[in-house]
Amino acid sequence: MSQLVDDLLTATSELQRPLPVMPAATADLSAAQPQSILTADNPWQHRNRGDVIMDAQTGQVTLTSPTRYDSWPAGAPSDGDYIQYGDITAFLSFDHVDWTHSNYLRLTVTADCQNVINPNITVAFKNDGQIKVPDKYNREGFHAINLLPTGTHQYELNIGELPREAITELSITTTANGSYLDLPGQIKITVNDVQLLQAQTSRHSLGWQLPQGQFSQTQVGFMPQRRKQVLVPAEDQATTFEIIDGQQQTVYHGALTQPTGPLAVNNLVADFTEFQQPGQYRLRVNEFISAPFAIAPRAELWGSTVLKTLNFIFAERCGYPVPGIHGMCHVDVTASHRGKTISFNGGWHDAGDLSQQTVHSGEITLSLLESATAYASSNPRLAHRLKQEALWGLDFILKMRFGDGYRATSAGVSRWTNNQIGDMDDAQARVHNNPYENYLFAGIFAKCARLIADDAWRERLTAVAQADFTFAEQVFAKHPYQAEPIMWEHTYNTSPSVYNATVAWAAGELYRLTQQTSYLQTSVHFGDLLVAAQEQAGLPLLAGGELRGFFYRDARHQVVQHFNHQAREHLISAALTTLMHNQPQQTKWQTSVQLYASYFKFLQPYTAPYPMMAAGVYLDDEYQDSASFYKQNLLVDQSAELEFQQQLRSATQIGQHLYLKRFPVWFSFRGNNGVLLSMGDAAANLGQALHDSELTQIGINQLQWLTGDNPFSQSLIYGVGKTFESQYSVSSGEMVGEIPVGIETKANEDQPYWPQFNNATYKEVWISNAGKVLSLIARILQTEGE
Repeated sequence: MSQLVDDLLTATSELQRPLPVMPAATADLSAAQPQSILTADNPWQHRNRGDVIMDAQTGQVTLTSPTRYDSWPAGAPSDGDYIQYGDITAFLSFDHVDWTHSNYLRLTVTADCQNVINPNITVAFKNDGQIKVPDKYNREGFHAINLLPTGTHQYELNIGELPREAITELSITTTANGSYLDLPGQIKITVNDVQLLQAQTSRHSLGWQLPQGQFSQTQVGFMPQRRKQVLVPAEDQATTFEIIDGQQQTVYHGALTQPTGPLAVNNLVADFTEFQQPGQYRLRVNEFISAPFAIAPRAELWGSTVLKTLNFIFAERCGYPVPGIHGMCHVDVTASHRGKTISFNGGWHDAGDLSQQTVHSGEITLSLLESATAYASSNPRLAHRLKQEALWGLDFILKMRFGDGYRATSAGVSRWTNNQIGDMDDAQARVHNNPYENYLFAGIFAKCARLIADDAWRERLTAVAQADFTFAEQVFAKHPYQAEPIMWEHTYNTSPSVYNATVAWAAGELYRLTQQTSYLQTSVHFGDLLVAAQEQAGLPLLAGGELRGFFYRDARHQVVQHFNHQAREHLISAALTTLMHNQPQQTKWQTSVQLYASYFKFLQPYTAPYPMMAAGVYLDDEYQDSASFYKQNLLVDQSAELEFQQQLRSATQIGQHLYLKRFPVWFSFRGNNGVLLSMGDAAANLGQALHDSELTQIGINQLQWLTGDNPFSQSLIYGVGKTFESQYSVSSGEMVGEIPVGIETKANEDQPYWPQFNNATYKEVWISNAGKVLSLIARILQTEGE
């Protein structure tokens, strides 16, 4: 696998151009009988901008539009915040037609566009039956398709989980989104046919039960001395399994056994932990054969995943011509402060759109350096490229500082602007002097200074870290725990506990860097505040015993600390282990760390035999704390309070007024990859501090879930493993290594839901998760005793 990394680096000139995109998995519908839904008496209709050209005889429809307009679409904000130039929509109306006899939709589409970056369409459904589509959050019923740039192609969508007994509309939309380097652009997309199909087998998208013939397995592999398990469905009537090598020779034979855990029903486990021979293998049960996996030392095992994740980060660069994707971009997104203006380009685009979050670029920069440090000995070539990308990030986050505590923080952008400052499509970045972000950046700069093997960089980063910490202290002294001024800032839901953890960690990093006792004193003070919010006395459990170790959002102990989208659980762990390191004689830090670790160990069995970690515990009256509830949950109304209660009813009650949720309570923003990766990083960090192999395994578990050990037998990282799907990446198109927000739940249930539909947020690619993958792998590589 090290050779694969070297080969990919060579083929891309040290990843100076993105890795080639391999096709995603598709269903075999060759035996299905299609039924066209296009009829002469129900012609296509047009709304929004552009033109729609229809052929009444064939039902063919063509959407055309320039790529840019000199005005915003009707109803758009006048400042152009987070909008494109307009939609072009063709739609069909229906009178409550029943489509339940079909489970797939097929479209035949031709793209013939000029200077369009990633031509795409969104297919949308309206259902007026018992369950309305779209839902009130506008997440269900939308599917974005990245089109191949030339030729005519078929695209298929599984609609098996879509409510469709009373369809009233099907629409196809494309968007005027700017052009490559503002060259003359034209959209021309033709839909030649739209068909319904009924396939014998439908894609599994809901629940814990594995379909027949599918395995829940990591498609990356296992470390030789670590646990090795693959989950198989019991319906296959098998009692044994084999491990086969590349020559189809059996190298290991074992018995399938009944797994333990609340989700073990109708599943069996193939456990081959004792087999430790490095190599490439598959698992065979009767006639069914698994996806390939490796057994390899940890650095070699995860090397290609790191490289592909790095590829996604590189492909998301802003303000840089990424070969094959876009040219220089967003020069005319600017930030102004006290008569000074800077271009807010650099770092990386945040997600499937083109927004930019300085905090995320900062966190990713640190993750890149952590990964570079972890690979410095085992793969210097990969480590060098990781450091190179980190320097790109440092350039941006330093540029965003105005030098007086203010920094450019974010911009809501979803279009390719024309790079010309002074016209209507310019965008303004937000500028704030927020103490929390200054504390966070102080920690980022300080740890980067510790990790970077360059004296000049170490000196400048140390100075900047100290300056940002001072700026934070000055404002905090006047306005402690000051909230973010706008909800779109990605630290908006920070609780006092996470705030205290961040300050304790940042001050602790500065102490390790400078040995100045004032930083240690500050770290201890905020560490004490953090520990005051920890449940140390214990809550009685229905099964006996008491639950300890988790944190509340503040010292009142009224609302448990949760993460449901933005996730910084790892900062709590980092604060405590940093305090342990800096004050080894103080037993209170080790006590807190051990209690925190016991909470992670308590959560893990509730999702067994799957490796995913449960989201955490909830008190049933948390919604009554309105200030906290609406800060945690964005874009909701009062009905979310009832939904909170409904979601707890689908959870597991473990104590009086105490419930355990496998997935977070959430509403509009769904998908748990960030939550799992942050928890995994926290667990692995605790494992390193306590020399506890079980905690390290919890961290590894989250990577295994991400790479295919889940009920859908899918790797959630595009291009990693054999089975993966297209994701919501409409601005830049598919990128190897892209990672979505994550698996969601349906309505108020507490079981996994992973439809093929590509829409925000669950399927949207998110750069933040890429950084978390790198940090978690780095933590595992550096764990002692492995």
